[in-house]
Amino acid sequence: MNKEGDFTMKKRLIGITLAAVMAFSLAACGGSSSSSSASGSGSASASNSTASGDSIVLTLNHDGATDHPYNYGCEKFADLVKEKTNGEVTVEVYPSSQIASGAKAVEFVQMQTLDMDLAATTSLINFAPIIGTLDMPFLFDNKDEVFQILDGDIGKEFEDAAEESGIKILSWFDNGFKNVSNSVRPITCVDDYKGLKIRTSESDVYLKLYEALGASPTAMAVGEVYTAIQTGVVDGQDNTTANFVKNKYAEVQKYFTVTNHIYTAEPLIINLDKFNSLTEDQQKAVEEAAQEAAEYERELSIEAEESDLQAIKDAGVEVTVIEDKAPFIDKAQVVYEAYKDQYGEMIDKIKAELGK
Repeated sequence: MNKEGDFTMKKRLIGITLAAVMAFSLAACGGSSSSSSASGSGSASASNSTASGDSIVLTLNHDGATDHPYNYGCEKFADLVKEKTNGEVTVEVYPSSQIASGAKAVEFVQMQTLDMDLAATTSLINFAPIIGTLDMPFLFDNKDEVFQILDGDIGKEFEDAAEESGIKILSWFDNGFKNVSNSVRPITCVDDYKGLKIRTSESDVYLKLYEALGASPTAMAVGEVYTAIQTGVVDGQDNTTANFVKNKYAEVQKYFTVTNHIYTAEPLIINLDKFNSLTEDQQKAVEEAAQEAAEYERELSIEAEESDLQAIKDAGVEVTVIEDKAPFIDKAQVVYEAYKDQYGEMIDKIKAELGK
């Protein structure tokens, strides 16, 4: 069976399994259903070894296009896993949100109807709320600061928090700094946001930031954005430069503004029970492959930044770069005030680590 036919069958199995999991949850009278109970109900993931000696197949979903650094990184991960396990474990990669998108994909991983996902931090906050700290506006000045935090002790704290929800973070891919585009007018100052209907990530932090800037924000999974812009549901969207290019938003947007207002990481996650079901050697191989793939994807992502911005200009989109961010940072303080009880301690820890 070819990959497309194989995926169609998997989608049917996912629907059947998800229904079974929901039925199980209702029968349990509201009791929490762990990953292991979802697995016990007959997981729809392609990760079962059906006989002794068979390869364990892991399904990996992500929302990037086939020419996005996400996909190159995930394919690299798949190659490394196969190599390091001598074929005992293989990975099937499904780009462009073929299985699920946003928080729904993370939920599928938690329930083990999907083995793995490359998930934005904004999609993880319902499962590990402290990770939302990373989405605070203007927290990081550059990617060196981001990687210092994610690859160190603070990153380990975020990983431990995810494991409490049955999700293991294997490594941190690069998503990038968020910018904003629209089809109404150039955004050159804070006042230009007024009244614009902007799609944001599925995060209250983003919603509060855009409200503070005077826009009318709507949270939406990335897979829905192009059509929402095309049909006028939203005027514009909040995303990285790479995602603007790869998702072909230049076809439906006239103006792009470089604000670098929020950095969003893209953790590579796996169902914790599935990971723990691997042998010790297989676990080590998967972890090593994830780290190496993340480093590879980060390099590709950073290299593509300048060419992606040029591609936007070449597509006829008017590009504005915000040099003076002080008025934007000032407006963002209302977000910090709103989250000081929830994220204040972690924000202070991050700033101390960065010497700010």
